[in-house]
Amino acid sequence: MQQAQSTEIKRAQFTGLLDQSRTRLFGYIHTLVRNLSDADDVFQQTAMAMWRRFDSYDPSRSFLHWACGVARFEVATLRRSQTRDRLRFTDETELLLIDSFAQLPEADITERQAALPGCIGRLPEADRHLLEACYYREAEVAVVAQKLERSPQSVHNSLKRIRRALFECVSKAIARVARE
Repeated sequence: MQQAQSTEIKRAQFTGLLDQSRTRLFGYIHTLVRNLSDADDVFQQTAMAMWRRFDSYDPSRSFLHWACGVARFEVATLRRSQTRDRLRFTDETELLLIDSFAQLPEADITERQAALPGCIGRLPEADRHLLEACYYREAEVAVVAQKLERSPQSVHNSLKRIRRALFECVSKAIARVARE
């Protein structure tokens, strides 16, 4: 019972510190990776890594400084995986994509959010389970890969394919609504 209370206190402390630093930490990550989708992935991986290492955090030091240190390791992991990718956007293209996203009207973002659950529901069951394991349960890709007896790269490739399928589904759903 006491351990559960201790865990809840620890979780509340972590959540409060992360909430206070969220915007600046994401901005820091975004300046390192520049691609918004990659920055979001790195932010999520960083938050999970920080939670796992929260016992090593020294409260007398800046939480943001500590978080940025953890983020640097996660960015390095992303860059190692990207060196194996053959298709990469140029920096100019990435900046253009980021600017385009920033200019999306709020209504368009809301429409995308509304269409997403239906698109997730149309995915094959195995894909939905993979999404749940990696995003909702916040498990690391390596852990999920091990449980599924797959390589981490295979899981990354599957997630990339699933994200592409969801993007296409959401885009088609919005186009249908626009025609009606």
